[in-house]
Amino acid sequence: MKRSKSVFLPAVVVLAGIGAAFATHGAKASQASETGYYFDSSSEECIPKAMCSSTPGNTCTWKDASNVTHNLSRLSGTDCSVQLSKP
Repeated sequence: MKRSKSVFLPAVVVLAGIGAAFATHGAKASQASETGYYFDSSSEECIPKAMCSSTPGNTCTWKDASNVTHNLSRLSGTDCSVQLSKP
C-alpha cells in the first residue's frame, strides 16, 4: 500500500502541472496578437503599423508623423475595416 502511494502522489502532481500548463497556454492563445493595419486613403492600401489584439478593449491606434491618431484594423483580403484593440 505504501508503495502505491509513493508512485500515485508524484503522478498526480505531474498531471496537475501538465493540466495547468495547457490551461495557461489556452488563455494566452485566446489573447493572440495580430498586425493592425491603417487604411491610407491616398494610395487606397492597408498598411501594417502595429501589433493589436482581437480581444475587446481599448482601440488599437497609431500616430503618424503629424501626430494624428488613426485606428488600426484587421486585414481581410484587400479590406481593413474590422477594428482591433490594444494588446
